[in-house]
Amino acid sequence: MIPTADFLTLLGGFLISLCVFSLILGDNGLFRFSASILSGVLSAYVCILIIKKVFLPRFLEPLLDPGESWESKLILLAVLAGALFLFTKVFLANTSASTAAGGNLVLAALLCIMTAVTIAGIADGTIVGLYRGLLGNFQPAENSAGQTQRWIESGIILIGTVTSLFSMRHYQIKKKEQPAGGGFFSALGEIFIGIALGSIFAGTFIASAIILVNQLSKLMNTGLTLFQWIK
Repeated sequence: MIPTADFLTLLGGFLISLCVFSLILGDNGLFRFSASILSGVLSAYVCILIIKKVFLPRFLEPLLDPGESWESKLILLAVLAGALFLFTKVFLANTSASTAAGGNLVLAALLCIMTAVTIAGIADGTIVGLYRGLLGNFQPAENSAGQTQRWIESGIILIGTVTSLFSMRHYQIKKKEQPAGGGFFSALGEIFIGIALGSIFAGTFIASAIILVNQLSKLMNTGLTLFQWIK
């Protein structure tokens, strides 16, 4: 039988998957070899994707388009200059201190913008929304069925949030001369934090187990397909 491209691709993926799963037996050369291949392929794919989906359609084509305004082209050139400054900061910082000056300026501006966007997003999209939802649960509903249960659930959430924040603040401001105990609210907050972390760990473990079982099932099906193909 003459191997086809599909057969070779399937065989290569099957062998690399076996090399990756060999990590179960411990760190070995096969796993490092497969990890190097996957890292190289992923890096090449990301580079191609950036060039094809970002650089060409969003930078080069608008810059060469005669219909684009000068304002848009100046913005693109400013973005290119910032990228070049960052490049010189990363790769040429050891050669001359002056080459990193522009990169430091661009990096400072980016950090300020990212910090402002992050704070605004957390405040508007998370904290304000959570408080609105929590306060809305305490408002009387038109249908009184289940109202008491909803108030109890909201009260537990509120108590858990407040005591968890109190516990974190206690550990933040605690000094060496202070006693180890943090009081009732701090201990209650630790209980809520433990429950939350335990739930997250259990959910992560179950999801990882499901993914592992699915991948093993796919690997076995691929092996059976290869064996049938060889026959």
